Amino acid sequence: MPSSLALKVLRLLCLLQSPEVGISSILDAALASLETSGDYFFGGKGQTFSSSMLSYDAKLPKALWNTSSDLFLESQLAFKETSTTVSNC
Repeated sequence: MPSSLALKVLRLLCLLQSPEVGISSILDAALASLETSGDYFFGGKGQTFSSSMLSYDAKLPKALWNTSSDLFLESQLAFKETSTTVSNC
């Protein structure tokens, strides 16, 4: 259960909204013209934000994928080592 301070902070930052207000961004995106493609809708009332310049860097997704894959493989190896050690006891 979130604390009352956390709820106040979320309200202050406009991150805690009623369902009626929360749906407005989704409706804005669904009803927007094709020219607004690629923008992020936030807060309702047609308010949009453009994507950051980093999001257009084609090398970043590949680097993220490779790093994620490496971390996954390392976790699998660590799990196998732990499983082998436990079963040998």
